[in-house]
Amino acid sequence: MATTFLEVKSSFEISGVNSRLISKAQRAFEKFVNLIQNNAESKVISQIENKVNAELREMHDVDIIELELPEIKAKDKKRDEIFEAIHDIFNVEIVDNKLFIKFNSGIKSEIHCKLTNSLDQQLPTWWNQINTICVVNGNQYRPDVGSWNLKPTINQRLAPIINPCPPPLLWIEVTYDRYRDRDDAINKITRIQPHCPNTEFIIIVLPTIGLPLPANSNPGVASMVATLKTDLLSHAPYLGHWPVGNTVRLYKMEWNRHLVLGCGANIDFNDILQVLT
Repeated sequence: MATTFLEVKSSFEISGVNSRLISKAQRAFEKFVNLIQNNAESKVISQIENKVNAELREMHDVDIIELELPEIKAKDKKRDEIFEAIHDIFNVEIVDNKLFIKFNSGIKSEIHCKLTNSLDQQLPTWWNQINTICVVNGNQYRPDVGSWNLKPTINQRLAPIINPCPPPLLWIEVTYDRYRDRDDAINKITRIQPHCPNTEFIIIVLPTIGLPLPANSNPGVASMVATLKTDLLSHAPYLGHWPVGNTVRLYKMEWNRHLVLGCGANIDFNDILQVLT
């Protein structure tokens, strides 16, 4: 039976090989952070960085891995500078002293670009970005796609942790229909929504089987508003929408349909489905 959208699991299915590699990456990452704290030469730091990345590249069928944040002895601005250094090198979110390193495939990256380009056209006065760091309740996140109605200050854009960058008003996560990837995004939205009372959230869940999808049988037909589904969805592609201050609403992603957002933009399902054909 397929896993439904809201079945959030508490354990991770990680192969024995990947488990050993994660342990090696954890040890290498701890050494990397210690070198930064001790102001080691950049050449030495680069060597450890390469070792961590080498361990990560050996993992298979992993969308996201979780590591423990090594102890950081520095305080205040110096501590934030260490976080900035970590973010400069790794595609990581830091939440409650844990690091979540994300692996984005070409399909995800293409969808990120399509969404951002569409938002640039629909919301030309907004700041629409991919994978930009923001701070929520002391934790550091990277929305796959984020839209700010007010552009953060230049200091917040330059050093988003030292000068905490606020969360976007539109937050989009793109995941595969694998529970570790999908449920991490669901848990993230559930965790941060109470601290972002003016933000609407989107999760786009992509299939991992049955690809490529059939092409659009009616290209050029005028798009219609997507129909809300009242039952749980178990087959991707589908979309979850959290309007501001509300619970999730589910939509099956079908050709020639779109979702109207509270911020004034639309999500055109064709833009996403075209990537999967």
